[in-house]
Amino acid sequence: MLKSELDTPSLILDLEIFEKNLILMRDFALAAGKKLRPHAKTHKCPEIAKRQLAAGNCQGVCAAKLSEAECLAKAGIQDILITSPVAAPWKIKRIKALNQKISGLQIVVDHPEQVRLLAEQGTAEKPVHVLIDLDSEMHRTGVQPSEVLSFGKMIAGFPTLVLDGIQCYAGHLQHIPSYEERAKESTRIMQAGAALFNQLKKEVPTCRIYTGAGTGTSPADVLIPELTDIQVGSYCMMDAEYMGVEHGGPVYPPALRMISSVISANHPGLATIDAGTKSIYVTPGAPPLVIRDGEIRKEFVYDWNFGDEHGRLTFPADKKLNPGDRLELIVSHCDPTVNLFDVLWIVKGNDVIDRWDISMRGCCR
Repeated sequence: MLKSELDTPSLILDLEIFEKNLILMRDFALAAGKKLRPHAKTHKCPEIAKRQLAAGNCQGVCAAKLSEAECLAKAGIQDILITSPVAAPWKIKRIKALNQKISGLQIVVDHPEQVRLLAEQGTAEKPVHVLIDLDSEMHRTGVQPSEVLSFGKMIAGFPTLVLDGIQCYAGHLQHIPSYEERAKESTRIMQAGAALFNQLKKEVPTCRIYTGAGTGTSPADVLIPELTDIQVGSYCMMDAEYMGVEHGGPVYPPALRMISSVISANHPGLATIDAGTKSIYVTPGAPPLVIRDGEIRKEFVYDWNFGDEHGRLTFPADKKLNPGDRLELIVSHCDPTVNLFDVLWIVKGNDVIDRWDISMRGCCR
């Protein structure tokens, strides 16, 4: 099948760019002496997670939610860190089955009640492995720095739990446009986490992991000696939001594209395409970028003002689009956009060579 035969809108993944991005990040982490722990929340695709692991230098993979981890485990992946606290009692009860199924389950924790409930799911033979989620000043989740040591000692008192270390993820810094500012803020936060990690290791000898970072802050974060692995996600796909910031390290080209088509073009300098908010996640300040003839064409400007089903393109009057014209878009934000589709079409040049199921789509529980 050719790309031109795909229905629109469809998500495509350029296999050559994707594989180069995997190698680029692997070699970057290796050179810094760090392991990778790629985040599956970006692609929601077990096949991609398997390829990330196969590329090498991986500690395991991350999942944002319990249902994502269950899907990855079903696909045979053994080493999974759930990076958001699992707090609801009816969800925590599912942890025992998952912990028995795979060899390397880890879960972040940030509250004593959550710890107590998790301890009930472990056994002396198969304890539940946990990491303390450190509040990175986002105030989204995480233990306050002043409470980390006492919280760690409390966890260590449960014989059915093992405290493996600390997670510190500064998600609010990943897209700061200036790399210098982004690096400065991330270094400050990650160094503070490193100091706590060093203190905690003295109190709880099982602590061996200091994990965190993201694609945007990784060039600065790998300079933190204590950091053991980086939770990078978007690097394998990339999007318009990341393309709008200074990289500060390796540049990962966009492997993920959306094929869309023009459905109406009755006004000069204006066209309607079939990709609206039901196809592309709305990211203010980072609209999708239009690719024509293999190049980003900034004279074609996308916005969401035409609603759920449709996107609007404006362009100079001397340019022309016709109904039925096909366009490739670099999507605004890869993670939630991928979650709108069932399939990734894998392309090499103009050929569609495979399809990978987005099996974790809708796994938000």
